[in-house]
Amino acid sequence: MFFKLMKYSIFVFIFCLSLLLIFMLFIKIKSLVGEDTDLSLAIRWEGFYHDMNYRDLGESINECYGEQIIHENMVSRSAGWFSGWSCEKIGSPDVLYSLNFSPQKNEHFFCYNPDNKLIGKAFNQKTVLSDLEFIENWDNPEIRKTTCSYIDNIFSDIIAEKKVHIHCDAGRDRAGTISALIVGLISEKRNILNQEMINAIECDYRKTLSLTTDKYGRMENFLREINLRGTIEVFIGDQCSISKNKIENVTNRLIKSNI
Repeated sequence: MFFKLMKYSIFVFIFCLSLLLIFMLFIKIKSLVGEDTDLSLAIRWEGFYHDMNYRDLGESINECYGEQIIHENMVSRSAGWFSGWSCEKIGSPDVLYSLNFSPQKNEHFFCYNPDNKLIGKAFNQKTVLSDLEFIENWDNPEIRKTTCSYIDNIFSDIIAEKKVHIHCDAGRDRAGTISALIVGLISEKRNILNQEMINAIECDYRKTLSLTTDKYGRMENFLREINLRGTIEVFIGDQCSISKNKIENVTNRLIKSNI
C-alpha cells in the first residue's frame, strides 16, 4: 500500500511539473511573438504567485487621508512581478513606466493586453535609478536627468488623460518616491500639504508588505528635506525645468475640483 501511494505521488508530481514547464514555455514563446520582438523582454515567473504590491494611488491616498481628494483610476503603482503577465494584474494601464530599467541588462518590463503587449517606458539612461528618496542623490547629474525624464513624461501622459502605471522592483522606494512627489506637489498647489496629507503619503508607502521598519518615515523625511530648500514646485522646476503651467495642468487633472 505504501509503495503504491509513493508511486502515485511521484506520478502526480511529474505530471504537475510537466504542466508547469509547458505553461512556462507557452509564456516564453508568447513573449517572442508580435511587435517589439527585437527587444529583450523581462518575464517574472514569480508573477504566477507573488504579491504585485499593486494599488491605485488615488484610492490609496484617499483611504489614508480619510477624504476623497485625488481622482482614482488615473495613476497606479506596483512591483515588477507583473512582467510577462496580463495587464489586468496592474489595472490595465494605458502607459507603463519602468523606474527599475537597467541599461546594463537592457530588459524591458511589459504586460499583455488582449491584442498587444504594453512595453514599459525607459529612457536613454546610463545608470539604474536608486535611493531617490535621499535628496542628496538628486545632485548626481545622471540620476537627476533620468529621474526628470520620467517625471516630465509621466506628467505629459497624465495631462493627456492616459492611465499611468509606475513600477520598480519591489514597488517600494523608487515608485514610492515618485508617488510622494506627485501627491505632495498637487497637494501643495491646493494648500492641503498639511501633516495629515504627509501622514497619508507615508501611509501609502507603508502598505508595501516587504517594507522593513528601518525605512519608516522615508517619504515624510524626503518631503521635509525638499521644504527646507523651498516648495516642491520650486524643487521640481529647478531640478527638471518643468513649467508652472504644466504643474498646474497635472494638478487640475488629479485633484478633485471641489478641493
